[in-house]
Amino acid sequence: MTLALSSFIDGLAVCLFSKQADTRADKLTSKQATAVLSAVLVLQLAACGGPPRAKPAALESISTTESAIQSAAVDWSVDTGESSRRDAVKLSPYVSDEFVFAIDAKGKLSAFNRETGATDWTIDLEQNITSGVSGDEDNLYVASGNGEVFAISQSIGGILWTSDVSSEVIAAPVAGPDYVVVRSLDGKVYALEKNSGERRWIYTYSVPALSIHGNGRPTVVADGVLVGLDNGRLVALRAVDGRVFWEVSLGDNSGRSEVEKLSDLDADVQIFDPYIYAVNYQGNVAQVDAAQGSAIWSSEVSSVAGLAVTEQLVIVTDEFDAVRAFDRSNGEPLWSQESLANRRLTGPIATDSDVIAIGDVQGYLHFLSSQDGSIVGRLQTGVGAIAGRPVLRDEKIYLQGRTGKVAAVDITP
Repeated sequence: MTLALSSFIDGLAVCLFSKQADTRADKLTSKQATAVLSAVLVLQLAACGGPPRAKPAALESISTTESAIQSAAVDWSVDTGESSRRDAVKLSPYVSDEFVFAIDAKGKLSAFNRETGATDWTIDLEQNITSGVSGDEDNLYVASGNGEVFAISQSIGGILWTSDVSSEVIAAPVAGPDYVVVRSLDGKVYALEKNSGERRWIYTYSVPALSIHGNGRPTVVADGVLVGLDNGRLVALRAVDGRVFWEVSLGDNSGRSEVEKLSDLDADVQIFDPYIYAVNYQGNVAQVDAAQGSAIWSSEVSSVAGLAVTEQLVIVTDEFDAVRAFDRSNGEPLWSQESLANRRLTGPIATDSDVIAIGDVQGYLHFLSSQDGSIVGRLQTGVGAIAGRPVLRDEKIYLQGRTGKVAAVDITP
């Protein structure tokens, strides 16, 4: 192996094996190294950086008649501070009734007026941030690259408590009724008491030898927590003690090589009562019975970007940057939009006007018809690459780009 190739393999090992980098990345055999290199070719570096990616598809002209979404415009845009170029770091803002909260890669957390973008307060946590910000009615929650978790007052930006978990966190913490759920990269899920940050319970799972550098956010439901695992399984945990209610597999991950076995469930789970919807890499999108944990239907698709659910559809951004729609009642494929190849699309969001919105690597928001997937609108937001999922609130879309900018996009008809 040449020095250049050896260096490339070493760097890639850190990327793909990063969930267990301290115990695995420096022990690759020649066979394992070949498997890792194959992962690049197969995954097109979906997990992280490396050789140049395929050039994003050229944007086609939009040949559509009158469309309400064509009036979409950037309402305001602000600079939050330092940006992150790491693919695994996908920062999104948290939006409340009055404010948009966003954090930069170095820990500067700001509150912006939701209507004007004016800054209300800023606090510097002086941390390497890898997970973005989340919240509830009163507080905000942030986790760092070294496993430190912060609870912060929404009204004044003061730190309420801090707590430590065992490793890097790249999925934003999620608030439950009286607890906060945090997922670390080393295969642990923590429930922390909301009023103090003390540990309520820890759930531990086995991380595969090779996995994509990413994690979906836990999802809080009624008296439980849903977590998508790196082995393609969805597990439901009891909120009171972290014990397993049920678990279901979205893919059999029975390939011969480590690459073929990749089946990470890294996309956020979606709830559309009374069902759960989830999608994994090299697996399936599935409708799951919330009470029993059994799959009602599943349809083959591969995704780490995510999905959205409407009354009629389940919409998925797949690994090839095609946007695909499935019938929510039975999982049958309905349409596919494939003209946005290699544009590194975000997960989709469904608006109230039968339009699907998706961000891309060049800062565009694309608007697709939910009827047939045709592109009915497009807007350059000016925030740079949009990696984190956009947030919809009251006919406005809020998003954060890799330049460090946050923008509000008005889609009012």
